[in-house]
Amino acid sequence: MYRAILSLSLLLPFCATAQTAADYFHRGAQYYIWSQKQKATNEVFTGLSLFPSDPQLNGLAGLLKKEEEQSQQSQQQQKEQQNDQSNQDQKQQQQQQGQQDQSQQKQDASQQDQKDQQSKNDQQQQQAAKQALDQKQKPQESSEASEQSKDQAEDKDKDQDQAYAEGQMTPHQARQLLDAQKGDEKMLTLKPDQKPSDRSKPFRDW
Repeated sequence: MYRAILSLSLLLPFCATAQTAADYFHRGAQYYIWSQKQKATNEVFTGLSLFPSDPQLNGLAGLLKKEEEQSQQSQQQQKEQQNDQSNQDQKQQQQQQGQQDQSQQKQDASQQDQKDQQSKNDQQQQQAAKQALDQKQKPQESSEASEQSKDQAEDKDKDQDQAYAEGQMTPHQARQLLDAQKGDEKMLTLKPDQKPSDRSKPFRDW
């Protein structure tokens, strides 16, 4: 009798802990409702390992697989969308960078044109100033040349006078001087004729 009671006491905990396919299904469904999908998956597939032909466990397992596939597809789509957005952002940045580069190039070209124009204006101003200075210097140079020529002529006359005084006259100079003197004599002889006065007549003084 004692042995029988002991054997029954040992079997009761085992019977109490024995679980059916329905137990696994109910726990898995409860976890699924609570959005604890990982625990639900663990309960369902544990039950299927013990009761592989149970229709409720197979049905819940199919639902969990379908949602898992949908979740993976959604994650894949999100990843692709993120990649597309990243590519679009990159293209947009490249376009903005290209526009900035073009704008910078135009600005640099405009600045270079302004520098060239300023350099051209400076050159024109320098040429105009040089021409004005040259025109201002020309009368002065002409006056200086005239004075220099006058001084040279005076020096030449002085040299000729000095040469005449020292008796260093060339034959050509002597001929010119002689011709000049002849001309002076002719001019002196050309005087009006006057009748000679008769000195024999008495001089009346009254």
